[in-house]
Amino acid sequence: MRQFAFMAGAAWLAASVICTGTASAAMSGPPQHKAYIHNKLAAKQAQPPRVSEASARRIAWRSGLDHIEEIALLGEHWEVAGRDREGNEMTLAIHAHDGSVLD
Repeated sequence: MRQFAFMAGAAWLAASVICTGTASAAMSGPPQHKAYIHNKLAAKQAQPPRVSEASARRIAWRSGLDHIEEIALLGEHWEVAGRDREGNEMTLAIHAHDGSVLD
């Protein structure tokens, strides 16, 4: 009877060690909870733009805007509103990191 109790106890102990090891191995990767993901996105968005406001204005002028009425940094792009040489209203989106025109 003692051998049976010992074997049952040893089997229980082995099972708990295996389950604990599996759980800790599964949790050893990066945490995927919302706060972690939010902080990673906030850190990525917190990087200053490589394209300055003055550079965004020059890109807009080269793209046909003659008179710039408003320019604002919205997340990952500069939003530039103004008029072309004929007086038509135009809006351009310029990528804040590489300067490409998105519209």
